[in-house]
This record gives sequence, structure tokens and C-alpha cells, in this order.
Amino acid sequence: MILAAEKTLWLGLHTADWIVLALYFVVILAIGFWSIKKVKDMTDFFMGGRRFGKIFMMFFAFGSGTSSEQAISVVAGTWRAGLAGIWWQFLWLWATPFYWIVAPIMRRMRALTTADFFETRFNGPTAVLYSFYGIAISITFIAGGLFGTGKMVDALTGNELDRISIEANIMVPAAQWDAAEKTFSITERRLQGYEFAILAVTVMFVIYGMAGGLGAAIITDFIQGILTIIFSFLLLPFVFYQIGGFGELHKQADLKKGMLDLFASDELAATMGEPITVFYVFMLSVTALAGIVIQPHIMGVCGAGKTEYEGRFGFTVGNFLKRFCTVAWTFTGLACIIWYMGDNSPLKTSPDPADQAIYQSLRMKASPEYQKLPAEEKAKIDTTDRNFADQLFGLAAHDILPTIAPGLIGLLLASLLAAVMSTSDAQMIISSGLFTENIYRKCIVKDRSQRHYLWVGRLSGLVIVILALVLQTTFTDIIAALKVIVKTPACIGISLWFGISWRRWNVVSVWTSTVTGILVWIAVAFYPDVIYKTGFLPEQMFKVDGTTVKMLDVWQMFSFMGVAILSGIIVSFLTPRQSKEKLDHFYTLMHTPVTLNEVIESPCTLPKDPAPVGKRLFPNSKDIEIPKPTFQDLSGFILAWCAVGAIIYLTKYLSEVA
Repeated sequence: MILAAEKTLWLGLHTADWIVLALYFVVILAIGFWSIKKVKDMTDFFMGGRRFGKIFMMFFAFGSGTSSEQAISVVAGTWRAGLAGIWWQFLWLWATPFYWIVAPIMRRMRALTTADFFETRFNGPTAVLYSFYGIAISITFIAGGLFGTGKMVDALTGNELDRISIEANIMVPAAQWDAAEKTFSITERRLQGYEFAILAVTVMFVIYGMAGGLGAAIITDFIQGILTIIFSFLLLPFVFYQIGGFGELHKQADLKKGMLDLFASDELAATMGEPITVFYVFMLSVTALAGIVIQPHIMGVCGAGKTEYEGRFGFTVGNFLKRFCTVAWTFTGLACIIWYMGDNSPLKTSPDPADQAIYQSLRMKASPEYQKLPAEEKAKIDTTDRNFADQLFGLAAHDILPTIAPGLIGLLLASLLAAVMSTSDAQMIISSGLFTENIYRKCIVKDRSQRHYLWVGRLSGLVIVILALVLQTTFTDIIAALKVIVKTPACIGISLWFGISWRRWNVVSVWTSTVTGILVWIAVAFYPDVIYKTGFLPEQMFKVDGTTVKMLDVWQMFSFMGVAILSGIIVSFLTPRQSKEKLDHFYTLMHTPVTLNEVIESPCTLPKDPAPVGKRLFPNSKDIEIPKPTFQDLSGFILAWCAVGAIIYLTKYLSEVA
């Protein structure tokens, strides 16, 4: 499906593309090695010296929280569900105003890692619990980002990497879940084409991340944030040009039923496996809000600024910038539906019979006749549609950009790599900090030099990335990877929200809510057939296809989140509180504003001359510890909700005038 007439070189890329990529690689590596001289201690490596202003913090929040698999998942979700696919990223939209409120509280903890919060608020064992959990979160996030990026890079090369992988025939270990036997096993399979791209990307961010720590990540995220914005909007005007303009969305909206509906209808849900309803969006949003604050890199996003205002500005504005990019990703996906399923589709007109077969499968998937097909034929069409959706963004770029100008594919590739590396480097560094600071230094090897711990942090980051490479082999498609990313942090995130606002939430609550939430998640995700056979839950919570039983995602989230919260609250009333001395120290810390250039001798301690302690919202309550909102708190929170409304209105307006 190569439409460009330009002669290409290795991997289907023009000379100009390789020049753009080379320049990008040189700049990023140079920043990483330059940042080495800035790293003198643990605070420098894991928190960037807390020296950054609003703009750098904004791009750090944007870059570390925006990975290429998110754009790819939105485009893939849009291909499957139409406009409703936007909720695969808008699920965090409702949480964004709360970033303005929670960021100063995170900064006031004066912690290096989120595990420091658990140790200060609860005790050492809960900090170790979070450290292992946080490392698992980072491994999941890195794996998801690399998986999506590899898929897109392969598509941008016209699947040249697939052809190379077949010729090389390199066998590697792979983890696999057997749904019938309910077991994980380590198998062997051929190294896939997209995994060559994953390995190349991994080498890049590991080199500069291990060298310069979070400071290098923040500086590179400034550059990579700009490139990510370019990546988000670069393809949009060209794909609309190919289909004949913005108005073609309405004219050809019948190519997929409900294509311009913001919520998927029940009829459409039957073809895609999961209804994107208001309740589904609500549960996605609640799960995301519970988990966002506990993601390991968020402490850096909120804490690496000079004061708490830099953190709240960067965290909130950086993520709103991401929401606007999400709108661009969605309309790129809508235009791609018209481009690839219309009468002028490059698949339909391709001389390659394989492309024509894909076109027929895609049209059949969207037609009413699909439901009448035998199960085996449905499965083949589903696989074709899923694989095509995962590669859609890259395929469209590969087919369109070379016809515009040489070097555009290289620019998109550089932007794509920027998006994933800006997320992966932050996850690697912060999670290595969890291991080094909260497991290795406190539990394994104590009282060693700063240099020793710096190298432990660097090497542990490398091990974390290797584990992420193994995990990505288990993912089957972009949307499946995103679902895992959303759910993973939520169970332990509940304890942070209750911990900063309610004195009764104690150590037993943390362990109970986290463990029960995880166990219920495992039960509903991997053993839904056992639960279904008991007849204890309504049939509407399950999807039954022959002998296969699956609990719908929305009910999975409702089940494990509900049990986690309820069990934690119950044991909070049945077990003793934390000591008053420990609680008073933590809440004094949380209510004391950060001052410019304050010196902190160790994590979660106050400076020698702290600012006056702020007031509580409920001063007469013995349990509620919510800070009294200031004018800045309220005005920013209200403006953030106005921004939420504006983004939703913009999305709906564009879909109606198209």
C-alpha cells in the first residue's frame, strides 16, 4: 500500500526520513550525557533536584503521561466504536480537575517516591507493599507503551519489519495465559517484526535515562512534548484531504453504524464485545481517578517543581494539553474509516490480493451479515479487524505522508519515539527509585554511599525494562493493553485517597483493600466461568459465547473497586487507628505549604523554618483532614471543569458539523 513515487531506502524510508531520525537521536543522547554532571545524589537522580519551573513541569506532565500507544489506542478504538472510541483516553478527562487539588498535597509530602508517603502515613511494610506494586505498575505501563509503538513503527515501514523477522527467524521466550487450563506458561515463539522496533526504542531511553535520571527525562520531555503535539496533529489535515474534506464524515457515516455517536449503542456493542455506555465511562473514570495518583511517576510530576504551584500547573495544564490531542487522534481515526472503507480505499484499489482480502473483511465486519456468519469465520474477521485497527495510524501515515513531502515519515517517527520514550524513561527512573530507596536501601543493604545507591538505581531500572519487554509479549491488541494499564494501579490507589483525607484509614485498611481488590480482579478476569456457574450474580454482567464466559469490563471494575473500598472501610472501624504522633506528623506535613528554596534533609520532613500550617476544611472533625480550599484552589478547580465542558462541547460540535 505504498502510494509514494519517491525511491525509498532501507525499511521503506526516504533519505530525508533517516536524516530527521538521526538528528533526533543525537540531540536526545547529548542531553542524557550532559545531564550526568547534574546528578550528585539521590534527589538529583530521582527528583531532578526540584529545580524546574511551570513550562518544564507542564511538558514533563504531558510527556510522561502521553505515550504513542494512547494515540494508537484511540485511533484503534475509534475504528471499532466510532466517535465513542474517544473514551479510551477521555476516561481520564473527569479526573483532570482533581489534579489541581491533589498536586499541592503530593508536593507537600516532600517525598522522593510514593512509597515514602506510605511509610510516613502508615508504616514500613506498607511502603514495601507499594514499592513492589508500583514497580509492577511501571512494568505494565512501559510494556503497553512499547507494544503500541512497535505496532505503529512496523506499519510506518510498510511492514518491512515483519518481512525481516520472517527471514531472521529468531526464537524468543514468551509468556502465555491458557484460558482453558487457567495457567501461565513460558513458551517459545518467533521474534515479531514490531519487536525489532521495541528493542531499538528501549536501547535509546535506557541509555539517557540511566545516565541523567529524572533531570534528563524532564529536559528531554520538553523537546519530546513538542514533538508529541506535532505527532498528534501531523496526519490530521492530510487524511481529511484524501477523503475530500471534513464534510465527508457525515456523508459517509453509514460505512459504520453509529460512527458519530459519542456513546456506543447496544447494537454496535454486540459487534465490538463491550458497550461504551455512560455507566462504562463512569466506571472507567472512577478507576482511573483512583489509580492516577498512585502511578509511580506522579510523585515526580507533582514534586520536581520549585514550589507546589509549579507541580499543580504542570500536572493540570499538561494533561489538558493531552486531552486536546485526544480530539485530534479521534478525528484522525474517523477520517481513516472513510479512507480505508470507502469506495476509493487504497486497500480496494491495491493490486495486492492480500490488501483486497483485508478490505472485504473490514466491510463484512461492519455489515449486518456479519452476525449471521459461522463462529470460525467470525473469529478470522475479528482477528483481521483487530490487527488492522492496531496498525491503522501507522498505515495511514505510510500511505499518505510520503506523497506530501520527503522527511515527514521521519518526523512522525521521531515524534512517535518521543511520545513513548518520554513515558518509559520516567517510569523506569521512578520505579528504580522505589526499589533502591524503599526496598534495597531500607531492607537489604543499609548505610552505603550515594554513589553506590545511584548505580543500584540505574541497574534496577534496566531489570525493570527487561521485565516490561517480557510482559509485552502477552498483549494481544492495543485496547487489551490499555485495559490492563487502567486497572493495575486502582486497588492500592484507594489507600492514597483515603490516607490523605481520613485519619481512620490504617495499615490494616491498606493491606485489606489492596489484597481483596486484587483477588477479586483475578477472580472476575480469569475465572468468570466459575462465578457464572454459581448463579450468584445476574446474567447481564456476563457475556456468554458458546462455552466461553467473560465478565463484562464495566462489571469487573465495579466488582473489584467496590469490594476494595468496602472492605477497607469496614476494617478501619474494626481495628485501632495509627498512633496520634504518627498521624499528627503526617497531617502537619500535608497542611504546611512549600516555600521557595526550602531545604529538606530527608524525605517527608519539614524544613527548619516551615511556613505556617494551613487551616482544615472541617476544623471540628476528629477524622476528616481535607485542607481548607484557598481562592487559588477553587478558581483553578472551577476553570478546570470549564475546560472539561469545553473539550466535550468541541468534540460533539465537530462531530455534528462534519
